[in-house]
Amino acid sequence: MRRTCLKLCQQTQNSIQTKRNKMAICKILFFLLALCVWCGKCEVFYKRVGDEVSMKCGVDSNSDIDWKFNGESIFSITGKSGTRRKGSSHIAFKASASGDTLKVPRLETRDSGNYFCKQSGKHYTVRVVSAFVKPGPVLLQSSNAELHCDITGDPNTEVQWQRPPNGEEYKEKKQVIHLKSVTSEEAGQWTCLVEKKLKLIVTLTVVGLQTTAVNASKGDDTELPCSLPQSVSQRVVGGRWKADHLPKVSFPNLTNTAGEGLHWHGNDLSKVNFTTGQLSTNFDVTLKKVQSSDDGTFVCTVEFDGGVSLSVETTLRVVDKPSGVKGSNNRKGKPPAVMESLTKEVYGLKLWIWIAVGASSVALIVLIVVIGVVQRRNKRMKKRVRTLRSMRQPLTDKDYCQCDRAEKEVEFGEQARPLPVPRQHRNPRTRTAGPNHTN
Repeated sequence: MRRTCLKLCQQTQNSIQTKRNKMAICKILFFLLALCVWCGKCEVFYKRVGDEVSMKCGVDSNSDIDWKFNGESIFSITGKSGTRRKGSSHIAFKASASGDTLKVPRLETRDSGNYFCKQSGKHYTVRVVSAFVKPGPVLLQSSNAELHCDITGDPNTEVQWQRPPNGEEYKEKKQVIHLKSVTSEEAGQWTCLVEKKLKLIVTLTVVGLQTTAVNASKGDDTELPCSLPQSVSQRVVGGRWKADHLPKVSFPNLTNTAGEGLHWHGNDLSKVNFTTGQLSTNFDVTLKKVQSSDDGTFVCTVEFDGGVSLSVETTLRVVDKPSGVKGSNNRKGKPPAVMESLTKEVYGLKLWIWIAVGASSVALIVLIVVIGVVQRRNKRMKKRVRTLRSMRQPLTDKDYCQCDRAEKEVEFGEQARPLPVPRQHRNPRTRTAGPNHTN
């Protein structure tokens, strides 16, 4: 029992001593940091992601230099020979040294920390700042957003936000500010000022559903418009069309699945027609052969992640067809059947875009083939010309002087003229027999 008590007392004393040692170390480090700042040897750099930072050791370029990042070696340079040995820090793979200057390009958030030159004892603190919007730069009306101006490694430093449109100072000076139910008033450029040295800008876009009133004639097919001006950061999870004055009409529902993506789901096509392909920002539907009873208000609702939903109303006004005009299936403001099929979306793009890309590809391939054939033909022609030239007999030198040529022609003519042949020698059969001739 006594031994157990002694052990407990000894452990307690050891723990107390350990705590005292830790407190002493913390005090020493704090004192050194304060001394460092007071002496002007500790400089703080605020940089954007992707920027470059340069730090000087402050020693002769022929001296040995050792750079460290958060206690890990970046590299060591031997002054006389210039030999460089890389350290274990990830900074070593992209940092460079010129004389006593250390350069770190393409800064990332993980590059924030303390840089130390052993020979001069200089300390540098680098803070990489990043600005962004959550969930994204394009937001829906009435949704919530977070504006971030994150200083890596120093979350407590205050920053100054300036809001659109006139750069008015925002009341909160935190690195993260929360915007509730954003409207078009919050849209624009937000500026984050860090220590009045660094300026970062984020652009916030606020969008909503768009539609227009529709006028149609009886018996026509009419499109009910509903769309977003551009893709948004929030994911569409559902939606629907609704008309309180048409309780018996079945409208399709928006569904987003992993296999088919965002698409309309519905089985009853007797009154309402819709695109069967994948959707992006267009949620139009078509009413078939509208009548006076269809006149009224239609509501388009789109639901997004986070419980945000947007609704927009459009009004349909049905008028009588002018006399003498037969019924038509063409809806006002809507192209005919061929154009309708061309405007259908296939894998997120309009069908006519795919057709244009295909036709352009075919034309390009044909052009390449024609160019190849022409080049081969030209090569063959050139080869044939070279062959014909090589088959010609070499030309001999000729004297084209008029006077010399005449004399030579005369001499050549005299020398080349054959001697006259005796008549009796011209034809052996007519020769006269000589005195010694015998039969």
